[in-house]
Formats: sequence, C-alpha cells, structure tokens
Amino acid sequence: MKNFKKFGVMLGVLSLGLSSLTACSSGNNKAPAKEEVPVASTEPKEEKTEEKKEEEKETTEEEVTIRYWQHSSAARDEVMTKLADDFMKENPNIKVELEFIPEDSYTQKLIPALASGTAPDVFQLQSGMINRLAKQGSIQPLDESIISGEELDKVFVPSTIEALKVDGKYYGLPTDVQTVITFWNKTLVQEAGLDAEKGPQTWEEMREWAIKLTKTENGMMMQSGWGHKGYFPEVQAVVEQNGGKFVDDTGKFVFADDPKSVEAITFLTDLYRKDKVYNMDFMKNWAGFRQGKVAMMIGHPAMIGNLKTTAPDIDYAVGLLPTMGGEPTTVVTSWGYVMSNNAKADAATKFILYLTSEEVQRMWTETTGELPSRANLLEDATLASDPKVAVALESLKTSIVGNLQMGQLSSIWQTGYESIILTDRPVQEVLTETQNLLNEEIAKDIK
Repeated sequence: MKNFKKFGVMLGVLSLGLSSLTACSSGNNKAPAKEEVPVASTEPKEEKTEEKKEEEKETTEEEVTIRYWQHSSAARDEVMTKLADDFMKENPNIKVELEFIPEDSYTQKLIPALASGTAPDVFQLQSGMINRLAKQGSIQPLDESIISGEELDKVFVPSTIEALKVDGKYYGLPTDVQTVITFWNKTLVQEAGLDAEKGPQTWEEMREWAIKLTKTENGMMMQSGWGHKGYFPEVQAVVEQNGGKFVDDTGKFVFADDPKSVEAITFLTDLYRKDKVYNMDFMKNWAGFRQGKVAMMIGHPAMIGNLKTTAPDIDYAVGLLPTMGGEPTTVVTSWGYVMSNNAKADAATKFILYLTSEEVQRMWTETTGELPSRANLLEDATLASDPKVAVALESLKTSIVGNLQMGQLSSIWQTGYESIILTDRPVQEVLTETQNLLNEEIAKDIK
C-alpha cells in the first residue's frame, strides 16, 4: 500500500487567507478573495543562541505568560477557554491569555503583528505558510527538550505534520485537520435506482451517477448530480490517483506539463463543460445539498457535524473517495499551532503539545468534527462508533498533504479552474497559465 504517501515540503506565502478554515467550518469550499497584506521585514531576525536557550530553560518554573490567538467561532472559543484553564491547573507557573479574533479580520491583525515582531506567543497558522515564516525567522521550531522530532514522527499521521517541518525541524503541530470524502443524498440516489448504501466506487462510476442524477426542464437545471467546481483537494486527489504529479520534488508546480495530470483535470472539467452535471448559476453547491437539490458532493468530514444542525432532515451517506482502481487517496488540509520567535520556547511547546494531546484531539473530534492527527486515534473505538466518523478516520490512512494550503495559491488555482469551466478556453492553455502564476508566487520560497 502507499499509505501516508508524502509530497515535498509545503511552500508558504505571506498572504494568509482563510480558505482552509472557511471550507472546514462552513463547508462552502470557496477560495478567498485576493488580499494585499503587509510584507514582513526581510532583515534577518536574531537567532537564539544555545546560551540564550539555556537561560530560558532555567526560568521555566518562573511565571510565564503565553499570549494565544485563534480565529473565532462560538463552539471553538468555548472549548479553547476550558482547555486553557485545564492547562494552567496542570502548569501553575504558566498563564495563558486568550484572544479570539473574528475570521474576517484574523489575517489583517496577524500579518502586521508578525511583520512588526508583536505577534502572540502561540497562534494558529495555515500550514502552507510555515515554510516561509520559518525562513524569515518570524516563528521558531518546537523545543526538542520537550519533545523530539523523532517522537513526533512516531505518533502523528505523516500527512498531517509533513508541511510543518522545515530543514529537519518541526515548527508546529496540526489543528483543523481535514481530508475530503464523498457525500451523497440517499433519497435521490434511491429514486434514480442506484445503490444508496454502497455509493460510487470509481470516478467513472461517480460521473455516470452524476449524469443520471442531474435533472433539467426546458433547459433549466432543476437538480445537480454533483456540485463539482474545482476545489483543489478534490482535484489533487484525482490527479494523484491517476498517476499524475501536482508538484515535483522541489515543490514546483508541474501539473500542466504532466500528461496524466492534464488527463485527470480534463476529466473533472468535462463534468461541467460537457456533462453539465452542475451549474454555478443554479445555486451554491453545499446549499443545494442541504436543500436536496444537489445529489453528491466531495467535502470535508467537518460537514458531518455541520449537516446535523443545518440540514437535520437530509438522509445522506458518506464514503471514501472513488478510485482509479487503486487506493482511495485523499488530500489533507490543516492549520498548525505555531509559536513566534519571541515566545518562551519550552512553555509554548508544552502548550502546543497539550493542545494536540490524545485526550484533547479526541474531544475536538467529538465536538467540532476536526479529525485527529495522532495515528493511534484512527483506531479509537469510541470515535469510530459513529459510522460516518469511522469513514473519515479511515480516509486519513491513505492521505497525502495538500499542495495549495494558503489563501493566495488557492485563489490563483480557483480563478484558473473557473476560467476553464466557464469559458471556451483550451484546458492546456489555462493550466499552463495557472501553473506559471503559482510558480511565480512560490519562487521566493524555493531555495
């Protein structure tokens, strides 16, 4: 098996964006708008000497204050408040000050703070940005006197921590971990005479289902078979399963130059252009799924919890991604808990390690739908007692790291993809143009 297949280290950009979180929390899978943000100073920041690190360790038992930021939601804020209280009881010398920032202003507040050296000690960051900020000196690696990289390699699912490693050192631990899985409306599938319990097993079968489940009247779409519009983890999974390459070993995007990748992407764009199983003017895809107007979706497991409250009457099932005849390879998106260069490394590492402990991850999965990143929790009987959650846990076993985990890159990708499905431009032409734009964006990070 090719479980936990690794891609190259993710390459970050300083345009944070909230695409991953927004997709996980709201399920709209919409790429963020392009933002202009301050660029961090290019002057190298002073690295901590061994003497300075030793001085910090000597003061570990002294009173230490950790300022923590996260993007806000009522459920997550409540959980984090309890976690901070529990952590402080276990570590009476460490005080944690929490600040919850609205999603729409998190980027605008964090980026200037990083640029000016006034960032909080610990904060959430899209995993695709870690490479750049680590090389700029804005963040620092985890304190290996608290936990070593070798220990982390043993306990975490590889695809969830791969993007957090720079030059052999881990700069954070994962949060907001998601894969993508298949969702289908059982009522609509049964009405079409298809197997509502098993679901589509191959991508070609899913295409056939989508065509059969699409309904039109007088040229107007009345029901979409599959609300596909190019969400990058979905596309990357199909490319990988087809034997294509999204990036090369240096992290450079190569999909437009790879025939297998072009073939896979063309298969997906034809769903919209030729098979017409979805129309962006019809309705938003996840809104349509909730209303019983879109029969199938590929999305994050967080939607399992979302649908319980937003569409409690929908009878639906979930499954691993369809395959090309091999494994149901899926793609991981995540954020990371990281610490600024000004943080007390040992205390901050302890807090980050606590936030990603087995007990805490189990609670996050049960309350928010966030997937665990610790490998032993994939076999947790309590978590797997929910059949839908069991599918999500299983998906992590054949997962790879996502290659577009930052706002600017995902925006470039989505703009290019929509240029294909909404116009008559040749697929190859648009893919080449999009690949060039992506490589221009990451060029500053390839060293």
